[in-house]
Amino acid sequence: MNIINIDYEKGTVQSDYHEWQIVSNNDNKFLLLQREENGRFIAAEADVKKKHLWQVKEVTYRGPNGDTFFYDEDSGLCKL
Repeated sequence: MNIINIDYEKGTVQSDYHEWQIVSNNDNKFLLLQREENGRFIAAEADVKKKHLWQVKEVTYRGPNGDTFFYDEDSGLCKL
């Protein structure tokens, strides 16, 4: 999906069809995102430079301080 707009103050990203919440920001280069739909969470990783995001079932994203995240459809993204 294409990134249309990023609002760092509000912590949101607008893609082609959805608005996402920013969970983690790695120097405005890579983002970890989530949104809720029908009681389930959907996760995505984003490349800011390429203005592209993709939904994920497993998180490979590393936070700016080496943070590791875990994704669960019921509870969303959690930092380990």
